Amino acid sequence: MQLNELKQLMGNQKSLTIEVHSIDPSIYLIFFCQDDERAPLKAANGDNLIFRSRNRAFDALRDIGVKQADFVHKSAFDEMVGVGDGSPTEHRETIILQDLTASA
Repeated sequence: MQLNELKQLMGNQKSLTIEVHSIDPSIYLIFFCQDDERAPLKAANGDNLIFRSRNRAFDALRDIGVKQADFVHKSAFDEMVGVGDGSPTEHRETIILQDLTASA
């Protein structure tokens, strides 16, 4: 699914949530989640749609009318051998996108 398709889908779906995942310090992906399924948005060439900053991802969502999105950052700490107790290390927060424009 591409951004323009997401815009069309948003008006029809109540159970749709949007997540921006921090994959790397300079790679952010947008996922749409519906009915316990999560899939990344795609670019026109079929590759994952990549943003180089959290703000650029939020701007793209704001441009198509998304009002809020969950920001998700999973720590790699638990993946290191011999470190961690196996519990998930995920930071998740809901961002109200209009609040970001008011403070900018």
